[in-house]
Amino acid sequence: MTAKLEPRKSLSAQLVAELREQIANGTFAPGDKLPSENELMQTYEVSRTVVREAISGLRADGILITRQGVGAFVTNQTGKRLEPFDPLDLKAVLHMIEFRKAIEMEAAEFAAARRDDNDLKELKSRFDELTANALDAKEFVLPDYNFHLAIARASHNPYFLQIEEHIGAQIIPHSKLHVLAPDIPEDLSFLKAVQVEHEHIYRAIVDGDVSGARAAMRTHLEHSQERYGRYVSAV
Repeated sequence: MTAKLEPRKSLSAQLVAELREQIANGTFAPGDKLPSENELMQTYEVSRTVVREAISGLRADGILITRQGVGAFVTNQTGKRLEPFDPLDLKAVLHMIEFRKAIEMEAAEFAAARRDDNDLKELKSRFDELTANALDAKEFVLPDYNFHLAIARASHNPYFLQIEEHIGAQIIPHSKLHVLAPDIPEDLSFLKAVQVEHEHIYRAIVDGDVSGARAAMRTHLEHSQERYGRYVSAV
């Protein structure tokens, strides 16, 4: 049996709502194990990325705990806390960028100060993946998100990572552009500029340049505000 989700809405947000409902009505009780990733993918006809975003969101809410190699289990904390981010228009995207400035500048600064050898390896891997997809408007969103997750992880403050995991890949504005503003053409110069900004952030963190990492992240997010602000004016 499959249960298709509505494609016009965020699939990960819908899956979160569906799983919340099943937990609330007792289909999955505290201590129960959720179906596997593959089972959820087949049941709801969604990708592995959608399933992982939904699980990450419920985990960040304290509703699930995950055990590596075992699966996701329902906790006793089934109350509703932070809503999943599901932008309905480009103004909501701009609000999210403002919020990101408040947390990601700090995360980049801490990452530059605290990153260890393992963090540097992950950052390089994520940056290389991002670079390989930087000029593909459809493919760069997830590598972009993973790069920002790596920065949050390198901050060694678990709350930076948890909030970004909870919000999911929609924290990257371009993930919704084709839905919210389908008539706006892709701009290669835009993608090139974003990649240069990411490189400045990456180099500053690798170099341990605390103020430089903060400044590079601020520049990146302020430029994002300017770019998407122009899109708001155009639609």
